Amino acid sequence: MPQITREPAIHLEVEQLSVTIKRKKILDHLSLSLVSPNTYGIVGPNGTGKSVLLKTLLGFIRPSAGSVKMNGVRVDPRHDLPVSVGAIIEHPGFIGDLNGHDNLMALGNIRSQLSDADIRAIMEKVGLSDDRKAVADYSLGMIQRLGIAQAIMEDQQLILLDEPTNALDREGVAFLTDLLRELRDQGKLVVVASHDFMWLQLLADQILN
Repeated sequence: MPQITREPAIHLEVEQLSVTIKRKKILDHLSLSLVSPNTYGIVGPNGTGKSVLLKTLLGFIRPSAGSVKMNGVRVDPRHDLPVSVGAIIEHPGFIGDLNGHDNLMALGNIRSQLSDADIRAIMEKVGLSDDRKAVADYSLGMIQRLGIAQAIMEDQQLILLDEPTNALDREGVAFLTDLLRELRDQGKLVVVASHDFMWLQLLADQILN
């Protein structure tokens, strides 16, 4: 039986985090300690701050109080994140005139050199044939799969996904569940925000309300 290669441990620490947007308090003194290899589910209906939390973890939103640390290093919007992160926040955005392969190649070459074979392999992994179809002609489910591919194609250590089952059919949800379990087993830290409590119960090692 082949051995599973483990990633170095990742520790995501949230201390007394508060976020206020347009005078409305979205997050109030939230503290979390998330470590790999685990999958954490963040559950709640739309409008409860799940997306705001993920954006704050990524440094897209500056907290009103408190801090976010990755492996002991404070997340600062002025600097690169201290660990490699793959994310889907809200709706994946791609260039409609390009096909899926070329979109991933362009994104991958910003920070790393991914080969044509690398891109083909990741598209196959998420169930997309490299048929050179323009993304503008993709279904919503195909766009979601392409977003998942983008979030994992550089072997990222921390995976943050916001409502990743959106637009996926039953087969797509089953594929995603298996994929996220595989990533966890490789030693990655996976954080998933969803309104679907039943799905998170099947997927997550721990659910955060």
